[in-house]
Amino acid sequence: MDPFSFPPFAAVLGGASALITSMADTIAGAVPTGVAVLIAIAIATLAVRAALIPVGLSSARAQVARARLAPRIRELQKRHAKEAPRLASATQELYRAEGVSPFAGMLPSLFQVPIVSVVYGVFTRVTIAGQTNALLAHTVLGTPLGASFAGLAAAGAVGQLVLPLSLLVVIAAIALLSRCLAIRSARLMDPTAPDPTRLARVLSWLPLLAVVFAALVPVAASVYLAVSMAWTGVERTLATRRWLTV
Repeated sequence: MDPFSFPPFAAVLGGASALITSMADTIAGAVPTGVAVLIAIAIATLAVRAALIPVGLSSARAQVARARLAPRIRELQKRHAKEAPRLASATQELYRAEGVSPFAGMLPSLFQVPIVSVVYGVFTRVTIAGQTNALLAHTVLGTPLGASFAGLAAAGAVGQLVLPLSLLVVIAAIALLSRCLAIRSARLMDPTAPDPTRLARVLSWLPLLAVVFAALVPVAASVYLAVSMAWTGVERTLATRRWLTV
């Protein structure tokens, strides 16, 4: 069932689409319409992420707090390796004594889901409130903003692949940089941590799945994804460093 088929959700999506379309129309006086749409998408994404800065800071603070307790948690795991109930009890006591919740940061992260879902929906849906999504009707470098890299490649539209392919390269670069920054931040938060397991090393490459995802969604959504990923990487790094110095 499509959640945006419900009138309240459809109204929110329609309002967000109208706002971004209006922004694009204003910018179109200075640049081509298609480029104006991409700029409007980037501005809207930055505005949403800026509004969610407190949420990001809260998540980073919780992550740093848990990392500071990690060495003591490992000591408890060694001490009670064969006593699961005692380990669970001791771990809970440690978190309680330090005023840290093992689930801290989860609620702020969940808070982002409906907001980001609306923004993402605006850039992926062919129709909004029963009308054609005008944001996807424009072209840049001959590429329709409603087309995807996978769709164009399957259709043999080689001449229209420049923009989506460029976005995939940008997203791949952001994903790799974000991975490096995340590994570095993890070492700063817990210098005594043992070498990551094979599973952890494999999971560290998960950000690159964004490239696969971007290849399947409209170009407009890829722009949103690239800007949002770049923001996340910078915000997480700066926020982590901030709480490490507190």
